[in-house]
Amino acid sequence: MEQTALQVCMFGGFSVTYKDKTIRSDTNRAKTVWTLLTYLFYHRDRSVSPEELLSLMHFAEKGNANPSGALKTALFRVRSTLDQLGDGMGKHLLKFRNGGYFLNPDVEMHIDREGFDALLLSIADPANEGNKLQLFLDALSLYGGEFCCDKQSETWIIPIAAYYQNCYVRLVDEAVPLLEASGRHNEGAAICRRALELDPYNETFYQHLMRCLLALEQRSEVVTVYEDMSKLLLSNFGVMPDQESRALYREALRTVNLTTISPGTLMERLREEMPVSGALVCDYDFFRNVYQAQARMIARSGDAVHVSLFTVSGRLGKTPAKRSMEIAMDNLEKHLARSLRKGDMVTRCSSAQFVIMLPQANYEDSCKVCDRLVDSFFRQYPHAPVRIDYYVQALEPTTNG
Repeated sequence: MEQTALQVCMFGGFSVTYKDKTIRSDTNRAKTVWTLLTYLFYHRDRSVSPEELLSLMHFAEKGNANPSGALKTALFRVRSTLDQLGDGMGKHLLKFRNGGYFLNPDVEMHIDREGFDALLLSIADPANEGNKLQLFLDALSLYGGEFCCDKQSETWIIPIAAYYQNCYVRLVDEAVPLLEASGRHNEGAAICRRALELDPYNETFYQHLMRCLLALEQRSEVVTVYEDMSKLLLSNFGVMPDQESRALYREALRTVNLTTISPGTLMERLREEMPVSGALVCDYDFFRNVYQAQARMIARSGDAVHVSLFTVSGRLGKTPAKRSMEIAMDNLEKHLARSLRKGDMVTRCSSAQFVIMLPQANYEDSCKVCDRLVDSFFRQYPHAPVRIDYYVQALEPTTNG
């Protein structure tokens, strides 16, 4: 049989290509067949005993009266699946000798996982220090996604997938700064965007991307990236971006303008679009800055300013469905914005909380405002599957250092 190399992909799914034919795990529902194929290709450097395969497949635990017979049937189907690559490929590739199954070592194979492993070893070799960046890029190009991502329920795959995911994260974290140092910011940004497709919750990837975009003077894009990340982290984990992310965001908001402007132009740029009604809904960072400014002001003036934390939870201790919670939070944000005064401020501070700033309101009045807000919300949305609790506290003035 012609010895054309098999192309085996194990990152981002599992597939085997021979010449112009490909078999893929995501187009075949025979889970048993693909579990065996994945396991045999992963351990293709050794022989695998029937006992090991029986333990892998759990035939006995599944109540199969003849586990050995079930294994033989499954391996027959494995060979039949490999025959889709060419007549006789199943018997040519999958062998049995000396009590074990193994893949024919005479068949040339190019497996992305093995290439990735080889590059990791090269990166760790001090002799390759001068070529490290290219090795990083070569390894990143091989990682097409989580190891056998369509087999993530398989117990034996979980630690392997976690290992390669961690390796990929480290590669991105080391490669992008090297690209930045070389002035290759477009390449760095492309790697970050690809990394975020594979791991959309990794804040470090967003920070790398924002730094590359800042270097490319794409400040508006940095703002968009930050805002998208902020919404994602808040809606899924109830957390805000960390201080480094916020610092990059603030840097992006700074504009360099070498021409002077008149006072009238400045006032025009600062002025809100009309008409204006209801409270100011803002992002958390802006709210935090205003809070700190108010704390400084009341340290001198003694004016009363209160903040209220609104917390949304399920009725009767039951957790509402995610979509129901999102709808309730969106409705509450709109309700707070239109029901409060123009001088009040609202921001979302977690996935289930809003914080409100009430200037020139004492504690009793602030509590009355919150009671009114809760009552009017449920009059408007009587079927909302949530409860709303609030906590009112005086804004603490900044003390002199």
